[in-house]
Amino acid sequence: MISMPRVNRILQHRSYEEFSDKNKQAEAERVYCRHGSDHGLAVARIAYIYLLEKYIEDRGSLSEAGTNNANIRLEESYGVGKESIYAAGILHDIGRWVEYESQEDHAQAGARLARPILRDCGFTDAEIERIVIGISEHRLHPDRTSSILGQALALADDWARDCKSCPSKAACYKYTKAMEDILI
Repeated sequence: MISMPRVNRILQHRSYEEFSDKNKQAEAERVYCRHGSDHGLAVARIAYIYLLEKYIEDRGSLSEAGTNNANIRLEESYGVGKESIYAAGILHDIGRWVEYESQEDHAQAGARLARPILRDCGFTDAEIERIVIGISEHRLHPDRTSSILGQALALADDWARDCKSCPSKAACYKYTKAMEDILI
């Protein structure tokens, strides 16, 4: 098991807590999917699984000559390790409240709000750049992203939703019948 102390610091960061509370307040009356910490954690986990599976698909296995450590393999191949993937997933919707208040795209607001949190939690400048690019791209179609992390977040964001059981699916702008076929 890989310890993720910087991710734990994000979850305890005062700005993360403040922005999560603002999201919760802004979505109190929302009948569709909400964007709380449970959604962020689900997106993080699914994005990580997606990238592990992509690595295996691209290379045939995780165990090649050298290390068998999946985290190192992901960092070497995609430039993001487990902690960066989890940080991006947890923070990807942190700017939803901004979109409700000002109509600014929450992906762009989230990327801006995430940067100082990531810095405070000990991520390097290079890691921060990759994470905020992923966050800023998470609303794009996966084929239109410039980063593997943006692609993983875009897919995981949809896959983390239980559309099949949602009572509001008939009125939801994001819902498609295909979303009911997503099984992780």
